[in-house]
Amino acid sequence: MNDFWKDVKHAIHLFIKSPAFTIAAVSALALGIGANTAIFTVVNAVLLKPLTYPDADRIVEIELSGPRGNAPVASIPKFHVYLQQTSIFKEVAAYDFAGPGFNITGDRPEQIHGIHVSESYFGIFGASVMLGRTFTQQEDLPNGGKVVVLSYDLCQRKVGGNPKVIGSVLPLGARV
Repeated sequence: MNDFWKDVKHAIHLFIKSPAFTIAAVSALALGIGANTAIFTVVNAVLLKPLTYPDADRIVEIELSGPRGNAPVASIPKFHVYLQQTSIFKEVAAYDFAGPGFNITGDRPEQIHGIHVSESYFGIFGASVMLGRTFTQQEDLPNGGKVVVLSYDLCQRKVGGNPKVIGSVLPLGARV
């Protein structure tokens, strides 16, 4: 133990004798510890923590494989086959976030990006609505109606959270 304290005294003496080296060493340690903490935080949030969806370990995404790799793509007829003729899946939902956005007109026009989803989408991910409802099976059909579900943030921004927006017409400009 006596040798340990001699080593500590010697190290402190060297650090005091060369402050530039001390600053460089402490800075390198601080950067290393900070980078390690940041990386672990991201890995923990993305990979280690379970998803907050109900039965998250049972949610799958069907992808097409091709010469250019995999892509989460399926045609509407294939979606209906998965939906109606299979007993493998408890529920099936479709989504399309690569489509065009919308121009919301009004006092402050705004361009937003919408996601097209099928009626079972919200149930699979356990998303509940604060006001109103999600889509019905009839609205899932071609020409089944033009219905939107607004995010909380968009509802607050555009209509001030007014519950009278339910059932009303939302002025959408041309698709972009």
